[in-house]
Amino acid sequence: MANSVYPLWKNALMSELPANKSLDQPTPNNAAVVLLSLGGGGYTYSDSHQYYTDLAGIVNVAKLLPSPVLTSNVFSANGIVFTGVTGATIGAFAMFRQNSGANSTWRLVLYEDTNIIGLPMIPNGGNLLVTWATQGIFAL
Repeated sequence: MANSVYPLWKNALMSELPANKSLDQPTPNNAAVVLLSLGGGGYTYSDSHQYYTDLAGIVNVAKLLPSPVLTSNVFSANGIVFTGVTGATIGAFAMFRQNSGANSTWRLVLYEDTNIIGLPMIPNGGNLLVTWATQGIFAL
């Protein structure tokens, strides 16, 4: 699967109240990233996936995006460090939007598994640094 903004996230951008969809607002509405294993019990991307609970094969805990910002229709944030990563081989990551509700209400935003330096990665207990492109994470 190629990198993709989840279609149901884009649909939500056009149909929900602004308070329910912003990625660059403070707690409790945070954008976060989770590492995913692929295949054999891991995650398989689907355009029909919409919420955090649709994910499988989660490796390590989710990390909030530090300093998220939207500038000229481009979403960006500072890099993330996942510490002490162990578990299954990491082949992708997913971005989602947390809110104050249950994780069954956290919308999936972005899936990436293609052209990522260092992936797939076999965790060895070390740290994993996710650094975004200088032009931003994605644009709409």
